[in-house]
Amino acid sequence: MNRASELLAPTNLCSNCSAVDIDGTISAAEVDVAFFVGSVACNARLPGGGIDEQARGTAMNSELQTGGFADRAEDSWTLPSNWYFDPVVHDLEREAIFYRTWHYQCHASDVATPGDYHVGRIADQSVFIVRDTEGALKAFYNVCSHRAHPLLEGTGNCRAIICPYHQWTYGVDGSFRGARGRTTLADWIPENADLKSVRVESFAGLVFANLDTEALPLGDQTGGFLDDLTSAAAKIDDLVRVESYEVSVAANWKTILDNNHECYHCSVNHPTLMKIVDYDSKARWSDDGITFTHGVERMLVDNGAYDIGATLEQEAMFGYIWPTTVPLVFPGSPSLFIFHLIPTGPETTIERWDFLLGHEEPSDQERRLMDYIKNVLVAEDVRLCENVQQGLHSRGYTQGRFVVDRNNVNFSEHHVHFFQKMVRDALAEDKSCHSAEQRHLPS
Repeated sequence: MNRASELLAPTNLCSNCSAVDIDGTISAAEVDVAFFVGSVACNARLPGGGIDEQARGTAMNSELQTGGFADRAEDSWTLPSNWYFDPVVHDLEREAIFYRTWHYQCHASDVATPGDYHVGRIADQSVFIVRDTEGALKAFYNVCSHRAHPLLEGTGNCRAIICPYHQWTYGVDGSFRGARGRTTLADWIPENADLKSVRVESFAGLVFANLDTEALPLGDQTGGFLDDLTSAAAKIDDLVRVESYEVSVAANWKTILDNNHECYHCSVNHPTLMKIVDYDSKARWSDDGITFTHGVERMLVDNGAYDIGATLEQEAMFGYIWPTTVPLVFPGSPSLFIFHLIPTGPETTIERWDFLLGHEEPSDQERRLMDYIKNVLVAEDVRLCENVQQGLHSRGYTQGRFVVDRNNVNFSEHHVHFFQKMVRDALAEDKSCHSAEQRHLPS
């Protein structure tokens, strides 16, 4: 099946369509497709074959349906349920959101010296961050220019990047250095052999990458967030990563972030967290550009998770950087915890955590806090998100409503709307997400 057929196949449009055998090719004149992403209905008349590119273009330009979603949270319904499991929506998001935005990859301490590298991902794209011989951060697609084998794995240090497949060799600046038989490609190598670069920025020691070569710098989009973060996280310039943790979640990436962007659910579902921070009277929410923060004050020194300690070096601040990064500052000793999402499918996501502390060996209380997050807090949220993901398939649910009370932010859901509106706007602004021009293809 060709790509157009995949996108327009009834089984990919909605659960109400029956399967149709696709065994040939028909012209646009024979196709009558009403294509509604996010609606519960689609009408497809496919008289006997696949879809040509003209029909594909018609479908890609069809209007995204958002039901009762509105610009003001107070007036708005939530995004339609099948925005959270439709493969077509996931395809659109990959092109319009994931490939065009800044994603956390690692901490600067992971790539501190020349030759240090860290392999990360942006959705389905493998990339790596490397410190070159001049001390500058570089980022590249993690693929050999010769025959597409991945170049690096994990983290480490290298003087040169050597492809495991045919041993093509590159400098840490991405330049092609050598290969057996290179003289046979003398006309091709100068313009094609170097690694393909990716945008990279360091933001308060957090290293982000972006596949869009024309994207605005991250700092230009984040308003006052950097000031909020550096004020909240004590000794932020001295932090180092001491541990990473990953969990696979059977839920759409938006389901996870919807849950993260409100604490309406917290009092019942996160009882220990509510002993650590005071949401009822001390939460302060603000949004700026592509970020938001909410600051909260500590509650109990003895809270069942860890001992905040007599010397409080930082209060709590929970933030967000569009689209997949969540910095968390917990009260106590200097620390910053980052969780970021790697969408792996319409209903699967990897949630990756980096724990940054002011020293390489955690204290007993810092270890208790990290264990609480991994074993209790994350598990509580994963259970909720996976349950919601199942509920989104129910024939009894299509769209819900936001509870909005900006004077009682402990249970207001206006920041869930803030996030969903960014998703809606990103897809609405790009109706040509699947054009080949978006990729690095030869002319």
